[in-house]
Amino acid sequence: METVVILSGLAVLAVGVLFCVLRAARGPTLFDRVLAFDALVLNVVGAVLLLSILLESAAFLDVVLVVALLGFLGTLSFAAYLEGTLGD
Repeated sequence: METVVILSGLAVLAVGVLFCVLRAARGPTLFDRVLAFDALVLNVVGAVLLLSILLESAAFLDVVLVVALLGFLGTLSFAAYLEGTLGD
């Protein structure tokens, strides 16, 4: 039963990744693309965590923390750049 729930969660996250890629490609504004990238990183982090649970391995947890941190910092710095507040 647990495997079915995890695979269903992975399917939902795959659909989320697809929508994020479409939004990042189409825009219409640069802010939309930045938010789509941030959501894409979160979906990938969730998928890796679910795979870690499915494979019963804790090896991916450190990688997930680093990817989440880099995704957040990238989004934050790009949003600050777009707002023009990075150099002030």
